[in-house]
Amino acid sequence: MAEEKKAEQAASPRPGKRKRAVLVGTLTAILLVALGAWLLRTVLMPKPAAAPETASSIGMMDLETVLKAHPSYDQLQQLEKEKQAILLELEDLDAIGDEQEPTWQGPQLDSKPFDDSVWQKNAQAVIGGRSQLERERKSLRKSYEEKHGAAYEARKDALDGEYRNAILNLQLKLDNRDAMRLSDEEVSSIEEQLGSLKQERGYRQWQLYQSWQREIDRYVSSIMDPKIEAWKAQAKMVHDQQASAALAKQSGAQARDTQTMQAYVDQMDAAQKEQLRLGKEKALQDKQDELDALESHILNDIAGRAAKLAILHHFTLVFATPARTIPSLLYEKMPFGVRPEQYQDVVSVDGTDITDEMVEEMQNL
Repeated sequence: MAEEKKAEQAASPRPGKRKRAVLVGTLTAILLVALGAWLLRTVLMPKPAAAPETASSIGMMDLETVLKAHPSYDQLQQLEKEKQAILLELEDLDAIGDEQEPTWQGPQLDSKPFDDSVWQKNAQAVIGGRSQLERERKSLRKSYEEKHGAAYEARKDALDGEYRNAILNLQLKLDNRDAMRLSDEEVSSIEEQLGSLKQERGYRQWQLYQSWQREIDRYVSSIMDPKIEAWKAQAKMVHDQQASAALAKQSGAQARDTQTMQAYVDQMDAAQKEQLRLGKEKALQDKQDELDALESHILNDIAGRAAKLAILHHFTLVFATPARTIPSLLYEKMPFGVRPEQYQDVVSVDGTDITDEMVEEMQNL
């Protein structure tokens, strides 16, 4: 019995060793649970994505700076100078008259015969008839432009549309030459194609505008030429009648002949002045039309490049400052009263300034 009891004690572990085994097992279990929780948090449960930074959806550009960078800006300035020169000529022409010394000198006589002269009384009517014809001519031109202007604009837009996609595609290739790995020869070829397309578009736009102006002139002339010829014949007849009546009143006196001739010269000067003024007004209108056409061409180029940058930067809107005012646009359709300011500044709190990029785009035209 004593030997069996010793054998059992030898086979069973000590109490101290059993406690250490339990403690090690417990610690191991705790570490395994903690490791599983960490893996669950870091691997199986991804971190929430950081909120993306809000990008501006509005582009802003300084229109004056971009305009000056356009290749046609110098031409626009030259046209404006020519327009101002015509305006000064008109002002000088209107100033001529009252201070001008008589070109026909004669003895100083009583002015009553001139006051009673049929010629003097009807001089205003003669000039007024010519002014009425000119107002009618302008009215016909305006009505024709209003009636057929939409068709002209449609033809103009259609012409631009023939080139818009091709020019944009070529420009995009140039802008992405590095990404597309274009060779120098390919870049030169694309630039040559782009320049040729722009030149061809500009020439066809100029031809279309000239054709439009000739179309208007033909319409106005078809109506006004017969009226002007009739007015000239009537004016000549009135002139002859007035000259005969004045000469009949003079009774052959040299003094009254001198005064009658002076009145005649004055009337002829007034008619010549009126003809010259009408010519200057037409030149002014033609210069304004040329200015408007070139300005529209430049603004179309700016709008096209702004649309391109809007696509690249994901802009919703692109504002130009200063911008055209709504009253000025309405005035172009219905000119009445004082001409309003054409431009006013635009302010944006969070807009992105793309002026420098637009300047580069203008320099690449």
